[in-house]
Amino acid sequence: MLHNILRSFTRNTHGSVLPMFALLAVPLLAGVGAAIDYSRAAAVRAKLQASLDTALLAGVKDGSANWSTIAANVFNADAAAMSATVATPSFSTDGNGGYTASVDASVSTSFMAIFAMNSVAVAASSAALTSRPENSCILTLDGAKPLADTGMNFGGAPSISLSGCNVRSNTSLNCNGHNGGANESIAAGTATGCANPRSNARVIPDIYAPLAQYINPVCGGLSGGVTWNAAVSNIPSGVKTVSADGYTEYHVCGDLTLTGTGTLINSAPTADSLIVIENGSLILANNAVVSTVRTAIVMTGTGTSAGQIDFPNGNGQSATLALSPPLNPANPWQGVALYQNPSQTTLVSTRWGPGATLNADGVVYMPYADITAAGVAASNNYKCSKIVTHTFATNGNVNLDFAQTGGGCSTIGMKQYTEVPLHLTN
Repeated sequence: MLHNILRSFTRNTHGSVLPMFALLAVPLLAGVGAAIDYSRAAAVRAKLQASLDTALLAGVKDGSANWSTIAANVFNADAAAMSATVATPSFSTDGNGGYTASVDASVSTSFMAIFAMNSVAVAASSAALTSRPENSCILTLDGAKPLADTGMNFGGAPSISLSGCNVRSNTSLNCNGHNGGANESIAAGTATGCANPRSNARVIPDIYAPLAQYINPVCGGLSGGVTWNAAVSNIPSGVKTVSADGYTEYHVCGDLTLTGTGTLINSAPTADSLIVIENGSLILANNAVVSTVRTAIVMTGTGTSAGQIDFPNGNGQSATLALSPPLNPANPWQGVALYQNPSQTTLVSTRWGPGATLNADGVVYMPYADITAAGVAASNNYKCSKIVTHTFATNGNVNLDFAQTGGGCSTIGMKQYTEVPLHLTN
């Protein structure tokens, strides 16, 4: 009986599933084929993204003017092995530490081509934020003061030219006499009247204070002071000479008074030097025109004696000091032109000018000095300057001409705080 029922069922064609299966087979096969093609496209896109990320990082790390060419070469070498038609990638930068890249590709289909879909378009994009040094030509630390305090003030009628650098205050900026013309005028408080202002920025740390550990005083209680005539090649009597690792230190006990015209120590040195002023000030006599080459001037003391830079201030008097820092990368003082020990917190403020000319490459670091500039201050031959003080103000017809060029700063090895490490942001 069961046998008869089965025979009847198989002979009955009314409502057969065979035609229905035939109708469903086409979309089912199309779906399977599409899944395979899209899976291949997804794999190509993942590879495309990885290659683009690698290329962008390689270009940014190169950091040269040809960075985008480097990135393209890295990408093309990797993309050659892809089973896709890949367009030319695009690389760009905003000039402010941000970098982007994008690329399109077309992946040929196998199954979907039956339905006139011959390819699947894929794309990848990448973005990176690179480390950017805190490249201010003038930085005021203004430590322990509220953000509303004016750490930097361009008052009077100053002439200011800043090239390739910013100005920055860990408190506030006020540019009521001149807008400064900086690439950015950055303040942790507010930047008022300044060029390209950016307020409410972060307070940055003092990276130069740790250099004090390399100061080794030798004077003890001696403080007689020394007068150094730059026109005379001999090291003056009273200067204590100490050999350090890779450079020579010249210690002055008390005030160092500079006279004459010429270069201290050597005008064409083959090694670095350090002039250490212990418990004294740096004093420029009237009409002195003094230079240093591959030399850092370091001022140190207990804070009970003055530690200033004293220029003739007007009344027809003048003096010029031109500083060029150590260059040896193994020297902790590389890129430092003048350094005031952070232990000196009083009797350090000073007025530069009228009649004062300071030309300096490298870091001029006076963390507790309130500087009033009323003369001329500019970058030296390398065009890489950074004045770091407690506060900085202009008064009168001051002339400031500071710059930071990539080549110059690289040559002298000047260190600057880096705010953001290199990383992908997409």
